[in-house]
Amino acid sequence: MSPTSSLRLLTVCTGNVCRSPAAAVMLRQAIEEAGLADRVEVGSAGLSWEAEGMPMDERTERALEHAGYARPFVHTARTIHLTELLNWDLVLPMTAEHAQTLRRMAAQAPEGSTPPQIAMWRRFDPETDPEAPESEIAVDDPWHEEGQAAFDRTVREMGRSIPALIAQVQEMLERS
Repeated sequence: MSPTSSLRLLTVCTGNVCRSPAAAVMLRQAIEEAGLADRVEVGSAGLSWEAEGMPMDERTERALEHAGYARPFVHTARTIHLTELLNWDLVLPMTAEHAQTLRRMAAQAPEGSTPPQIAMWRRFDPETDPEAPESEIAVDDPWHEEGQAAFDRTVREMGRSIPALIAQVQEMLERS
């Protein structure tokens, strides 16, 4: 973490090679454009160890390029663990299952520690019903679908959440 960062955001998916690293790229650029890069750190992680050490999926990189983001996308997949989870302020899981796992981890935090706020990525999507259950607002995993179009669609859909996320970040910074 940068010595001047006052807010830490973590995007989380299953393997940390598709959705969460793409979300981190998009969020970092938006934070830079909002002039907040010196105060906000963005990271990404997965809940599964199976892709640990892998680069971002090439189809995800192409989808980011198609959406207007510039390479290079420096990324190495990693797994989130409880000790690190407690170092983040806002954690943005992609599915209800991810959120449940993260909440179970946070519930095991030692007494006196402050668990992060956990909010689904699509909770910030203006096309999402604010009352929708988490099980209905997942960012679908493009990994098991055919072709580049699934990755392009996922990145496009994830982009809708960025303006509300930036507003949330600004609000959190004002409160800190």
